[in-house]
Parts: sequence; structure tokens; C-alpha cells
Amino acid sequence: MKLLKTLKHSWTVAAYRIAAICLLGGVILGLASSVAAQDWNGVDVIQHSDYQAVNADGTSAYNGSFPIRLRGVVLNNTEQWLDATSDYDPGVHLGQMGGESEFYVQAVDLDGTPWDPDASQPFDDFGGTACWMGQNCGNYIGNMNPIYSYTEAAWYAELDRLHLHHPEPPPVAPPLLRAGDLVEIRTRGGLYYKGKMNVNEQHSNDPDNNFEIEVLQPAHGLPAPTAITLSDIKDAGNVDIFDPARQTGGERYQSTLVEIEGVRFEDTVEWGSDGSLVLEDATGRTLPVHLGLDGSFDLNPAPNGFFDIVGIMDQANHTGLEGYGLLVMSFGDITPVPEPATIVLLCVAAALVLGRIITRRRYAIR
Repeated sequence: MKLLKTLKHSWTVAAYRIAAICLLGGVILGLASSVAAQDWNGVDVIQHSDYQAVNADGTSAYNGSFPIRLRGVVLNNTEQWLDATSDYDPGVHLGQMGGESEFYVQAVDLDGTPWDPDASQPFDDFGGTACWMGQNCGNYIGNMNPIYSYTEAAWYAELDRLHLHHPEPPPVAPPLLRAGDLVEIRTRGGLYYKGKMNVNEQHSNDPDNNFEIEVLQPAHGLPAPTAITLSDIKDAGNVDIFDPARQTGGERYQSTLVEIEGVRFEDTVEWGSDGSLVLEDATGRTLPVHLGLDGSFDLNPAPNGFFDIVGIMDQANHTGLEGYGLLVMSFGDITPVPEPATIVLLCVAAALVLGRIITRRRYAIR
């Protein structure tokens, strides 16, 4: 009997201990949830131009705190640019990020709408911001520990949470974030990388680092691309124009939609989806261009001669002073244009045809 009482006492103590542990765990989880919770209505909406400000040496000049909110129009579908297919790495392999997803958001004039942080002021923001997600953040040089990486299930859950492209059918397909959507990016952190401030989870899978996407208006529409030439990006010596005031050069157009006029490909050896090529103009200026993952590049031959091309101006260089390039999402973003000699011939031919028509009319009147 004494043994039985001892056993009952032991089980009772164990039960209390288990209950206490469960209660403590619930409290800890509750605290974690409260830390992650955020009243976004009290968070400042800042301008892209402030977030992307740079110093004279190319480093970030953003001195604000987090969290912040950014507003603008999404420029690309994520699957057009990076492959989000899960490739979980349980080990440590520097730089092997596994699945990746990235979209660009450009500032647009929202004066007179409820989304404008100051509708009484004229629109004075210009620029854009890249928003990036990576799976194996444990392979980032600042981590080097797989605890920071997302397993396959966790990675796809994150993509679903953000309504980003999910390479495999999720249980319930959410409405995907699409190019042209007007959004508010709510971020708890970001990092400077190769010349620009990004929105990201600061290379951690900690829920407290999550950023969020609020769609303000689906299918708002893409902004009209800014028409430029390579002379707006490169000087006469074919050197990147760097302006820390961000009024000219690549800094001015970084992370925005542009249309570069009067260029051709230096060669088309790497033509096709995910291909890297070089644009050149008639003066010898050049600019790197990277083609997205869209299959239209594989279904169509590379254009011959000169064309106008629409894409997102990007920067990827550790100095922050150079490394501008163009990201092109679809073959439909390339519009062939006649070469100058062809234009002259067309004008001559048109003049001859017009002359004949006038002559015939004169004879007809007589």
C-alpha cells in the first residue's frame, strides 16, 4: 500500500510538472506572438527615395528605424524572375540559397487617394525597392547555421503567407501577387546589398522578422516606363554615371521601369530564358541585361538590329558605385525599330509614292 501511495504521489507530481511546463510554454508562445504582432496603422509610410538614399561612397544613407511601410506598384510576377522551387539544405553551403522569390515595387503618384501619406502635397517620390525572400538563409555568410533556413514545408507556407508564387499546388491557392497590383509593404527590417536597400527578413526565419504585403488595389496598372537612352546611364567613356543625389544616372532609375531606346545585343550567344547578354548603342555604350524565366524567350529568336527594350533598372555591385543593369521579364518587352538607313529608305519610298499619287491626281483633274 505504501508503494502504491508513493507511485500515486510521483504520478501526481509529474502531472503537475507537465501542466506547469505546458502553461509556461503557452506563456512563452503568447509572448512571442505579442512580439511579432504589430499595429501597422501607427507605423510611418516612408518614401522609396528616402529608403534608397546613398552616400558619396555608394553606401546606404538610410538612417531611419524599423518597422516601416512602403507603397507602390508591383513591377513583376515573382516566377518571371527567380525560381522559388524548394531546395532545402540541412547543411551549410555558403551562398546556396535554395528557393528564392523577389519582386520590385515602384513609387507612383497617389495624390488625392486614401493611400497617399500626404495628399495635400505634390508627388515628390521617385524610385523603387526590391523585396526578397530566400529559403536557405542558414547559408548566408552572417549565419552559417541551418537553423536559419526554411524546410520545404515551412518555405512553401511562407510563400503562401505572402501570396507569392508557389511552384507546387498549395492546399488552397491564394490570389497571387501580380505585376500591376498597388501594394503596401510592411517590413520589420531590411538590408543593404550591392548598391540598394532591400526589403527582406534580414536572412532569418524568425517570425519576428517577417514582412507583410497588403494589396491596396489589385490590377491598379503598371506605371509607364521612363524613356531613356544608354547616355542617361553611361558617360561618353562607357563608365557608369553615379550620382549620390539620385537625380541622374543609374541611381535615378534604380528599381523602376524604364524603356531604353535605340539599342541592340552585342551578341546573342546566351539568348533564352535566364540568359545574360549585353546591350549596346550606336556610340559604343553598353549595359548588361538579364532575361527572366519567362518561356517566351525560348519560343522566339533573338531580335536582329536595333530595338527599344522595357525592363527594371537594377544594381548589383559591392562598391555601390557601379554595376547597373536591366532585368527584362518577357520577349514582348522588346520592340524592334528600323535602323537609321532603313528609315531614310522608307522616307524616300514614301516620298516617291506620294509624288506619283499627286501626279496622277493632276492628270485626272485635267
